[in-house]
Amino acid sequence: MRWIKGVLRIKDWEKKRKAREIEEIERQIRALEAEINTIELKMDELNQSIKADFSFEKLIEYRTLLAKKKDLEKKLAILSQQRASKREELKSLYKEIKAVEVVKRRLEYEFRRKENSVEMLRSNFFYLIKKFLVFLFLIPTLAIAQSAIQKKIKQQKETKVENELKLVSKELEEKLRKLQEQRKKLEELRQVEPKKEEVPPDFQKLVAIFNKADTDEAGAIMNNMDPNLAAEILLKLREQQAAAILSAMDPQKAAEVSQIMAKRKKAP
Repeated sequence: MRWIKGVLRIKDWEKKRKAREIEEIERQIRALEAEINTIELKMDELNQSIKADFSFEKLIEYRTLLAKKKDLEKKLAILSQQRASKREELKSLYKEIKAVEVVKRRLEYEFRRKENSVEMLRSNFFYLIKKFLVFLFLIPTLAIAQSAIQKKIKQQKETKVENELKLVSKELEEKLRKLQEQRKKLEELRQVEPKKEEVPPDFQKLVAIFNKADTDEAGAIMNNMDPNLAAEILLKLREQQAAAILSAMDPQKAAEVSQIMAKRKKAP
């Protein structure tokens, strides 16, 4: 669960960065469009002036403005392409964020379902304890109430009670065993057991995200990650990015991860 939250934070940071890039490109486009409009106005004025009073100086100035306009239009076209590309990247990023959020909601639902299951088992456990105590109190009460004439009946009832107690005890043991198993599974889910973190289904996407992530934030995320998974990711990153992330991590955790990386590099 923690690594999913970390991925969402990185995706949100990347989304804001893309939005700022698009905003900057749009600012440049507006500036170019304003400059082109100014040049067109000057060209119109020169054109009218040339028609009224022709001169080579005016013609040269007109052609200079025309060349500058074409150059600005080329830059404008390039910026427009960049803006379209950035918008597609931002749209794809939104889809990725939505997919990760769906996975997060499913895990949260599964976590709540297991918690409810444990609560139900706990309620059944207390109910059986109560039933067991009732039987314990009934045995001496029945023994006192018996008379010599009902001795045989009393023995039969005691035998029946003992059998029921054995059955209840057996049920209690089974419920306790299931309760312990459920508690263990719940603790494993809370702690996000390493096996689930070691090989996430979207491992390659995770590597790509860490390659682009801010090193300080990536280091903080890896401090809470399983060291084997952290080592596997760092081995797949660019060397410069991996070194920067290791520097941003807790020294003790970074040393542990570095040892794992060294062993895996030596392995055949």
